[in-house]
Amino acid sequence: MNKKIVVSMLFVLLVGITGYFQFFPKKEVPKKLNTRPTLSIKQIIRIDSDVSEKREYITVGSTALQALYKTHKIQSKGLGTNAFITSIDGRTASDEKREFWAFYVNGKQAEVGAGTYVVKNNDTIEWKIETY
Repeated sequence: MNKKIVVSMLFVLLVGITGYFQFFPKKEVPKKLNTRPTLSIKQIIRIDSDVSEKREYITVGSTALQALYKTHKIQSKGLGTNAFITSIDGRTASDEKREFWAFYVNGKQAEVGAGTYVVKNNDTIEWKIETY
């Protein structure tokens, strides 16, 4: 008789647990979303006669310098807001030829450095070699 009571109690417990999960389904945890919103920019790199245009998606609040680092192999003197680009994708601005990498935003030469300019949605960022 003791054995029948234990078996019955286990059966009731099993039915209770099964019923609980039938009426209270497991809550799904939402997948972690990218909480950092992005924006779209177009980057143009002019290296001599070659022109490379790409539409890029970058994090809101990024600078033009950060966007360039994300999409191209670059070298610079200085860091952050004081960075001065010396080479993009292997093309180095020549001191002997008095060259430098000029930075344009929406067709106008930038009034601040690339490490300072915070890009806006649909900006066109252009880099090209110029002389001084």
